[in-house]
Amino acid sequence: MPKKRLTEQFLRNLKPQEKRVEYYDQHLIKDGQLKKKGVKGFLVRLTKAGNKYFYYNYWHNGKSKKYKIGTYPDIGVSKAREIARDLSFQVDKGLDPQAEKKKRKQAPDPRTFKEISEEFKEKYLPTLKKKTREEYTRIIDVELVPKLGKHPIKEISRKQIISLLDGKAYGKSPAPVMANRIRARLSKIYSFAIDRGLAEANPVSNISKYKKTKAGGKVEKKRNRYYNPDEIQELWKYFDNWNEPTGSVLKMLLITGQRKTETMNMKWDDIRKGVWTIPAELAKNSEQHLVPLSDMALQIIEELRPMTGKSDYVFCSPQGNNEPIKWLTRVRKHIQDNSDVPDFRPHDLRRTVATYMAKLGVDRTVLGKILNHKGLAGDDQVTAIYDRHGYMDEKREALNNWAYKLQRIIDDKKENQ
Repeated sequence: MPKKRLTEQFLRNLKPQEKRVEYYDQHLIKDGQLKKKGVKGFLVRLTKAGNKYFYYNYWHNGKSKKYKIGTYPDIGVSKAREIARDLSFQVDKGLDPQAEKKKRKQAPDPRTFKEISEEFKEKYLPTLKKKTREEYTRIIDVELVPKLGKHPIKEISRKQIISLLDGKAYGKSPAPVMANRIRARLSKIYSFAIDRGLAEANPVSNISKYKKTKAGGKVEKKRNRYYNPDEIQELWKYFDNWNEPTGSVLKMLLITGQRKTETMNMKWDDIRKGVWTIPAELAKNSEQHLVPLSDMALQIIEELRPMTGKSDYVFCSPQGNNEPIKWLTRVRKHIQDNSDVPDFRPHDLRRTVATYMAKLGVDRTVLGKILNHKGLAGDDQVTAIYDRHGYMDEKREALNNWAYKLQRIIDDKKENQ
């Protein structure tokens, strides 16, 4: 049998052959020196259909046996090698991994999905940001436990899970995006259970994601909507006439291009010397983000001070309790139903800012830094470590130029629009 140092790159590039073939793991040797040990008996089987399965091959009582570890890429090479190493320790102790696995399957396990999901919430969720924790908790308590909670996790079938997800994706109110979120959260719970020996496999891993569709069943393309000058004027009119501080939040989204939740949670203490600091715990990428504020943005903020200046939040909820506003649903629906922009969505304001800045000649990297979008900014792992330039001057210039352009659009200055 051929030998090869099994790596992610090797597995990704492995193509089907005319017959089934197995590759055994070997040591990584570089410049004549042993760098990483392989695991004797650890192998990947490539079928003619292109499927890739990890196995551990061993001898017990004079017989050759194979223990199936899992399927690639449902389980990665490093994890599979770690499992194979643990199995080799069992063999060294005189145990038969296959027989031990059979014992575990036959042993009754009363742990229900609800019990395991509660343990998941207790041990895994505290590692996540508050908003993500809340989303996980809602999906577990509302979408998963009512349907799966009473069943032992080992007895939940792939068919049950597909039925649950299909009901969300294709039910009375089709929600394929939410079905995909539920699928992802459920898969994470199964991974958690597998790591703790509470489940043998992840039945979610081979269930395909749902495609987002429009009425009539056609696949909806990725949204690329941004607003032209006439639509910006129309929207600004509605922002002006809407109750505060909601109207000002929408204006701020169009002026700064920042994310909705981050903007709604802006605090007075976050603003210093004309710079808004979005704290790491609130930012989507969990890194502190500095936004230079144009005069246009600062004016809107200062106009709110008599109303919300005694609270922590610039856009404090009128309901009191010193909390920020949390929803823009009502204003969104009102604009959709009454304005000349019937497809209005607040997130499109961010795309509008990005589009006009690009038209103004803002460098792609600077634009990515303004939007705090690592992909757009070109922040790969290397640049994130070595590029410490904050681009504050470039961001300030770009945001000031956009504010000037936006003001001319609002004032109906048509030249060079």
